[in-house]
Amino acid sequence: MSQSLVKNLVHLVYSTKHRKPLIPADHRAALFVYQAGIFKQWESPALVIGGMEDHVHALFALSKNHPLKKLVERVSP
Repeated sequence: MSQSLVKNLVHLVYSTKHRKPLIPADHRAALFVYQAGIFKQWESPALVIGGMEDHVHALFALSKNHPLKKLVERVSP
């Protein structure tokens, strides 16, 4: 019996509106932990999440059970 294995790594980058510095340094760690929880809930574990005051980067393994569009809608505010 054959089995197909797929691993899609996605680098998601999103920014604040008009790249305004709206993510203060003291809130970033909590934001990244929160987003990691969303990725885990959607069966797409985050490998690395980071960012600056005006944008966020997330590297995650996309689940085969959920479309990318829905995951991006849930994780990016």
